[in-house]
Amino acid sequence: MNVKNIKSFIEFYESLGVSTFITPYSRNSREINEKVKCLFKTEDDFEDTKDFNNKSYQLELLKKQITESNCNLKDIATNLVFSEGNYDSKIMLIGEAPGAEEDRIGKPFVGQAGKLLDEMLQLISLNRNKNVYLTNIIFWRPPGNRTPNSEEVKICLPFVQKHIDIIDPELIIVLGNVASKALLNKTDGITKLRTQEHFYINTKNAKIPLKAIFHPAYLLRNPSEKKKTWDDLKNIYDYILNRNLL
Repeated sequence: MNVKNIKSFIEFYESLGVSTFITPYSRNSREINEKVKCLFKTEDDFEDTKDFNNKSYQLELLKKQITESNCNLKDIATNLVFSEGNYDSKIMLIGEAPGAEEDRIGKPFVGQAGKLLDEMLQLISLNRNKNVYLTNIIFWRPPGNRTPNSEEVKICLPFVQKHIDIIDPELIIVLGNVASKALLNKTDGITKLRTQEHFYINTKNAKIPLKAIFHPAYLLRNPSEKKKTWDDLKNIYDYILNRNLL
């Protein structure tokens, strides 16, 4: 191409509004290329940058694994009920299974039993929005609020154990028969278990103190047992204060 042709070529493209044809090399070229590459990254490309020790990420991953489990309850429940509260709390509270209101909203302990639980927690300076973490042994509502069966507990228990590993509490409070028996691997009922000292053994073989108390739903049906629960709560509160868990 001769000089005349080059000049005509440039004039033609300038008439189209094109003013620059060659971008000189700059030291920022690599930086620009990296920024452009970022626009086309997929989710998998970011896996290496994730903090796998971050509780929030681990909890989201656990929740995803639970949704992919083969528990038949998930096919008839409205919502997965995972957890609520401060995941950096030193105290983890584990109940039985969601009820109708929990299933509808997707949060644990929001029905009448949940209101009573909040009152119980307040008596020992605990608040679900500040210094305690709540979950259940079973993540979906059993039909008719029936007691979860052994197969459902068997399916959900490994996820609960992983849940405990992630939160890494210094005290576990369990509510009712199902949660107590599952985590302690015992056949005794809550009436006996609530009077005993317990430790939960996590997957790293570490001991975590565990306190068992009546489930608030049981207390609504049996208000005469509230006095025993008040005594249990006082003992738990003393334990919390002595170990600076608030």
